[in-house]
Amino acid sequence: MSKYQVTPRKDKFEGEDLPGNTVWHGTHVHYLSDAELPAYRITVRAGLLYRPDGTLFDTRDAYTLWHGDGRAIFVMHCDGAIYSAPEHRIGVFHHSSLGQGRPVAGAGELEVHDGVLRALTDHSSHYCPSRQYTEQVLAELAAGGVDVASVEVVRRY
Repeated sequence: MSKYQVTPRKDKFEGEDLPGNTVWHGTHVHYLSDAELPAYRITVRAGLLYRPDGTLFDTRDAYTLWHGDGRAIFVMHCDGAIYSAPEHRIGVFHHSSLGQGRPVAGAGELEVHDGVLRALTDHSSHYCPSRQYTEQVLAELAAGGVDVASVEVVRRY
């Protein structure tokens, strides 16, 4: 059962995960398997974001195609689980990798320093989430104690 409403991946990316696809001309996007996904899960405890190994999440060494240095891509699944990766690589690893090609409840970028969320965007060409999906992500983070009032929210869609 879904906790949140979801938005689908844009049709123009259909088949991007298949070798020889016409979307990326020579590469294909890796969709994480159910076994791979937990390594990308971000949890929220007492208002701070944590990696799966229990260390504070930090994006200062991350890179996105939208922003450049200092932010990581993320998606939120329909159950409120948030997954993030610093390895946004064109034609190889995208928001759809974290979303496993399925609809998601939110997508964009996170900027986090020592577990503290500083910025959140909705920048995702694969999902182009409207404002309602960004609000769902903010609600989930707030439920974990994140002070979303102090977060820079950058909306494109």
